[in-house]
Amino acid sequence: MDNRIRLLELQRRWTPPDGLDRSRPRPVRFNGAGKAVLSVAVALFVGALPAGVALQVTASRQAQNRRLLQDQGVDTEGRITRLWRSRDEDKQPWVAYQFTAQGRTYDRRAKLPLRAWRNLRVGSGLPVRYLPSDPALSYPRGHEGKPTPMWVPYLVAGGLAVSGWLVTRGLLSQRRLLAQGRPAPALVTRHTQAQHGKTIHYEFPVLSGAIAKGHSGPTRKPPAPGATICVLYDPENPRRNAPYPLSLVKPAYLR
Repeated sequence: MDNRIRLLELQRRWTPPDGLDRSRPRPVRFNGAGKAVLSVAVALFVGALPAGVALQVTASRQAQNRRLLQDQGVDTEGRITRLWRSRDEDKQPWVAYQFTAQGRTYDRRAKLPLRAWRNLRVGSGLPVRYLPSDPALSYPRGHEGKPTPMWVPYLVAGGLAVSGWLVTRGLLSQRRLLAQGRPAPALVTRHTQAQHGKTIHYEFPVLSGAIAKGHSGPTRKPPAPGATICVLYDPENPRRNAPYPLSLVKPAYLR
């Protein structure tokens, strides 16, 4: 039987699930997953400004320290006490060194480029530049590193705020669809393979009698092709649709 004829016949005898048979707009509330996503969105929004400010302070301090070491720094000879690489994916090379300034011994460590690090040996000398007014501020000469660029704090803060907005957008989209969407029976037509499961493709009739299409997923347990599911669609734009129940919201009058 042609899918269009089958869907139109199905529509005539189909009953919406409990909760969707009420008049619109339906009262909506977040389910457990929705509340968790909302918490993430709030955290991203709230954390954007403090993160930006903290990075700005760090970047300013790094830039100031570098200027002081370049303008007022003193060179001395240190000694390498340890060489190692971090355990993370980058395996960053590190050197620990010791030097004496103003009658006191200082133990410091620093990141180094791999090419320079490979030529070092524990116990050998290491040229060090330090700040006389604060000898704890030092670096292996020629490897002072680059301070955090001043644009990074703005990028991080903006990225967090945009991420929060994107998360909120998904929540509001589902909330609007459940409140204003029209339910319809949909016929699963096929699956396509996705990275974390399968995407389901379906067709459903709209109020005018036309047949619209949609897809959802990925999911690990998709309904079989030929199965009937319920979808909610935007009456003004049927391309905005999703299988019911939705993942983040539910009717407020259902438990």
